[in-house]
Amino acid sequence: MTPTEALLRKNLVTSGLSSAEWTAMSAAVRDRAFFSSRIESVRFLETCRTRIAQLLDGAKNKDGAITSRAQVVSDIMRAARDAGISQGTESLKDPGSVARANVIIDTNAAMAAGYARAEQSNTLGARLAFPAQELVRVEERMVHRQWRSIWESKGGKIYEGKRMIALKEDPIWIAISAFGHPYPPFNFNSGMGLEDVSYDEAVKLGVIKDDYQPPDKSPLKAFNETLEADLKMDYKSDTMKYLKDTFGEQIIYQDGKAMWRSQFVRDCIENSYGENGRLMKLGKITNEAFNKVPEELKDVFKGSKDERMGLTITKELATHIKKHEHYKIDPRSSNIPLMPEDLDLIPTLWRSPDRVTTDPKHPEGPVFELDTSDGGVLRLPIIKIGNTITTGTLYKKKR
Repeated sequence: MTPTEALLRKNLVTSGLSSAEWTAMSAAVRDRAFFSSRIESVRFLETCRTRIAQLLDGAKNKDGAITSRAQVVSDIMRAARDAGISQGTESLKDPGSVARANVIIDTNAAMAAGYARAEQSNTLGARLAFPAQELVRVEERMVHRQWRSIWESKGGKIYEGKRMIALKEDPIWIAISAFGHPYPPFNFNSGMGLEDVSYDEAVKLGVIKDDYQPPDKSPLKAFNETLEADLKMDYKSDTMKYLKDTFGEQIIYQDGKAMWRSQFVRDCIENSYGENGRLMKLGKITNEAFNKVPEELKDVFKGSKDERMGLTITKELATHIKKHEHYKIDPRSSNIPLMPEDLDLIPTLWRSPDRVTTDPKHPEGPVFELDTSDGGVLRLPIIKIGNTITTGTLYKKKR
């Protein structure tokens, strides 16, 4: 698998989760997701993933020039501005800053390259010749983390007074990783990497004995199987409940495992299919969205036990979008036609609206609004029917 293939296999996942909250997720979930903390723009994430893949692949643009890092940084910053999430600062928390763009590129490119290298380094032949590896600094940093202390605190051994070396199958590599991976990067902007240690040198240093035989199964294969096992969870577990509450039916339970469905909303609407007579649920209203709801309408989102409710998208909405004038062609001068990529923004519109307003044209409840990069405003009027929060239409007005 090439670094580009490793990157493109990840599903786009938008959420308001912080870095700490993502870190608390199992490695199985994080390994399959392309995300950035507190980013809820599908278009922004898609730009990041696509442009980083092109950078890794050495792709050429329409003028024949090879994709440069500077161009990718510029494109990510522009995507943040277009998505309306740029803050105009140089903070790492600002998706439109040079610093944040560089971290997104460095982390994702390094993870993709790390995985691809790990595949090559963990074949049986490679482990026979180079059974161990050493944690080394590959890029200089102004401030160094105390990697020796981290290494020793996780049970790692030191050789020749300073060298951090372990067998490739040693659990130390996962233990020192902030991401739960047995390959670099081991933390954000760490500057640390790996060098193979030959069989003869490993024997000389006392890492292995002269009769050492590596396990038949690759440590990377064992790691991937562990990820699959981690995804196997009790449907009633706290983790599964948290995922369902946060992402709704974009997370499904299948064959005893939690599975992402990155374009489920668009697929459901365009194909008009549902489950158990309903199209999908998108999780409970977030704190961010709830705080924007006018006070007089907050009760709309409270269920029978005073708990906050989630949004249910029905087949009726899918039919309305596809068979009415809003989709792809909209004759109204005040509107912009909905396009397929707009349907991917529905979870963002629900979880992180720019505004929640009232509108006499939609007296049943509040209207969620999200500004789009083409000069439009996606509008999602909310209706409460019994104990169900749903909507009858979705359209895009001109700003």
